[in-house]
Amino acid sequence: MKRLSIRGLLAGARRTRHAVAAKATTSVPALVALLFFFAAATFSVFSLGSFRWPGAADDGGAAACDAALARGRGEWMRDAGAAPYYTNATCGFIQNYQNCMKHGRPSMEFLRWRWRPGDGGEGCEPLGPFDAARFFRLVRGRSMLFVGDSLASSHVTSLVCALSQVEAPARSRDAAAGFEHWRFPAHGFAVAYFWTPFQVRWRLTRGPPEAVGPERQGEVFAGPSDLHLDEPDERWTSAAKSHDYVVLSASHWFARPAVYYQHGRVVGCHDCGDSNATATAIVKQPEHAQRAAFRAVLGALARLDGFNGTAILRTVAPTHYENGGWFDGGECTATRPASESEDGAAPEMAATEAEFYRAQVEEFAAAAAAAAARNGGKRARLRLMDVTRMMLLRPDGHPDRHGHGGGEHDGFEIDCLHWCLPGAIDVWNDLLLQIIASS
Repeated sequence: MKRLSIRGLLAGARRTRHAVAAKATTSVPALVALLFFFAAATFSVFSLGSFRWPGAADDGGAAACDAALARGRGEWMRDAGAAPYYTNATCGFIQNYQNCMKHGRPSMEFLRWRWRPGDGGEGCEPLGPFDAARFFRLVRGRSMLFVGDSLASSHVTSLVCALSQVEAPARSRDAAAGFEHWRFPAHGFAVAYFWTPFQVRWRLTRGPPEAVGPERQGEVFAGPSDLHLDEPDERWTSAAKSHDYVVLSASHWFARPAVYYQHGRVVGCHDCGDSNATATAIVKQPEHAQRAAFRAVLGALARLDGFNGTAILRTVAPTHYENGGWFDGGECTATRPASESEDGAAPEMAATEAEFYRAQVEEFAAAAAAAAARNGGKRARLRLMDVTRMMLLRPDGHPDRHGHGGGEHDGFEIDCLHWCLPGAIDVWNDLLLQIIASS
């Protein structure tokens, strides 16, 4: 089978705002409020902790800023003097599909915005610029593992690019094991990345008995895949024991064709053409599969013998296709962040993505509560990095037509799923720094 690039592997996926138009969309602020209320009893377990708020009048104001940051509340503020932490000229790790500067994005306006947490009344300062020196001080002698799909890869690239402005890392790959590594020896810090679209054990339904690596993403994307929803992938969970931080994220691939397994037997099927599996399905929808997978993974990490680190779950980063989807006219031509309505409602997101978000937050809260109960009420080392709302407000942050050069796109013309680097997702490093400081 022809190998596809990251752009080519996205062909045919139409789980977009346009593709789900027939379904009800979900208001993110309302969803956040519901989930925040649900998780209130365990909020201290996954609170981001105390940040530095020079604009906050007192400790109460700082606490309000902390709470708003943890709940993803705030707004994008324009800063005409803002400059990216790095560029494609100062970091050589940026891949083509992320490299909007290289591929002629006509305006750099999308780099002029900073996230200001708050609910409207606090004196919270915007986040950034990223403090690489402070980050290095906090992580000396430690290591961090990112586990996820291409958006996890983008986060790794963003972080490594920001840190490389202080120290150039040594990069290596362990293709057989599926890991990529960056080491910062002068600061005693290491970053690793493991590509997996699902985090649980999986394989191509009509492929080899083992999971394939990122070089065969095109085949995986064509699917279907067999997903063992109750079995975390031991290839990365065994490696997690040797890391101080494990950053988890996965969602969009669950919308792809799949056969679902639990306890070694088929329990459902999504878009796989298996009428028998569909008729007897226990797991009926992609969001149900994602929920089951995160329940298994978070629970396993909380109980993993030998893992004494901090597990961080990053929530869904929404897509922004308008007027169509992949390969049928979809685009994302916004030139500035979206604004809330007068009643404080954020733009709506696709129903499937909203359900992915709901499942992530609810399963995280349940895992955190269970971990706290097992530990006699002691604080569990599980943290939530809620980026969904802040990224929903950034339709201007995607490559659109500027994630490739002439003849390089393999038929994938417009990208409203991934993010430009440098760009909007650099704020994830600020959130990561906040979590590390409070761990």
